[in-house]
Amino acid sequence: MITVIYLARFAEELGLTQEQLAPNFTDSDALLAYLRQRGAPFSEVLAAGKVYKIAVNNIIQHGCAALKDGDSIALLPPVTGG
Repeated sequence: MITVIYLARFAEELGLTQEQLAPNFTDSDALLAYLRQRGAPFSEVLAAGKVYKIAVNNIIQHGCAALKDGDSIALLPPVTGG
């Protein structure tokens, strides 16, 4: 299983903070495609072209990242503040 963690605004908009999924995803792009195909609100919150970060096992990724069983994937919305 992999754990997908939704942080901050994502948790609010999706109505969940985390979920366990079968490890059928070879990389983060495949995971995001799966989540988007679920329809609203996932397709809106995680739409291609929107700005957000992905962390795999607490390491921010730049681009597509390989996934394996046991990984923890956090989806982080943009942070603003002053």
